[in-house]
Amino acid sequence: MPGKKLAQDLDNLSTTYKTWNNDLSTNNPVIIDQAATGLVNAVNSISNSDNLVATIDGAVGVQIKHFGTGVFGTFEGGASPNITPIPQGDITSPNNPATLQNDLAKSTVTPRGIMLLEIPLSYGRDFNLDKYGHLGLGISLKYLHAETTSVTQSIYNGSNNSIISSNDLTKQLSKNLSSKDNFGLDLGALWKIGKVVPVPTSIGLVGKNLNAPSFSDQSGDKIPVDPQIRTGIAISPLKWLDIVADLDVIKNTTVVPGLRSQQFGGGAEFKPYRCLKLRVGGLTDLAQSTGAVTAGFSIGIPSVSFDLDGAYGLGTIQYENKSVPSEAKVQFSMNFAF
Repeated sequence: MPGKKLAQDLDNLSTTYKTWNNDLSTNNPVIIDQAATGLVNAVNSISNSDNLVATIDGAVGVQIKHFGTGVFGTFEGGASPNITPIPQGDITSPNNPATLQNDLAKSTVTPRGIMLLEIPLSYGRDFNLDKYGHLGLGISLKYLHAETTSVTQSIYNGSNNSIISSNDLTKQLSKNLSSKDNFGLDLGALWKIGKVVPVPTSIGLVGKNLNAPSFSDQSGDKIPVDPQIRTGIAISPLKWLDIVADLDVIKNTTVVPGLRSQQFGGGAEFKPYRCLKLRVGGLTDLAQSTGAVTAGFSIGIPSVSFDLDGAYGLGTIQYENKSVPSEAKVQFSMNFAF
């Protein structure tokens, strides 16, 4: 859940608003003005570049000789604000409560989300390059089903006289859903270099959603699924050890307008037994200056295996007034090969 403290901003604003609202009953102008100053400062300190993003991935894959298929699910949700600064003069307005509440109502936040289901039909071939090793090429044509949402709302809720909280944002991601279908195109290549290098080395390149499919929410706004290009390398100095690294070649768009992501990761995979693989490593987002440690494992035989991987952010943000990792991710997959 990487982000730039939007959840913390809203929770702080909600607390500040409650303080100001309660202090109104004191009828003490000094106390009320102090609380109003704190409220205005809390609003004006929110940057329109603040955001909140969360992602979840899961997959089941099947390979039959040169063909492959499966079900792959991805969820990405986020939110971004549009803050209208409050003039300091409104703090001491004769009609103070209504004036500040109207000011608050001018600022909005937009939760956006997409749950994407992919069912690919894939085909791959291996080409023998003699001493240069083997080159594998693959193509996937995918059916895509998306559930999207995007709702702009005021940060002030007049029906219950409160500020929306970070929890309210996540609840909105399951409302006002719009269902759309499309298709996607993926291409991939894997070069297992031969004896021209001293240790077994593989280099891969994959392009996803190269046709740039997009989906519309209920308001007609498009949520694009832009092309992604990723490359990676794996070196095996020992039979039980792989050293790997991968990189997003281009910056990727997210559900938050204007927010980009470009991840670079690396680590090691240990194979103490044929049926068990253990992974450790780290990643950083070059576009957002965030980082996380990663770990995971694979268990099974070549024909049936289960993978589980996770990432834990090195920094923290506030969510529902609690410190949580700046990034947290879980990815799992089940794979069958025949």
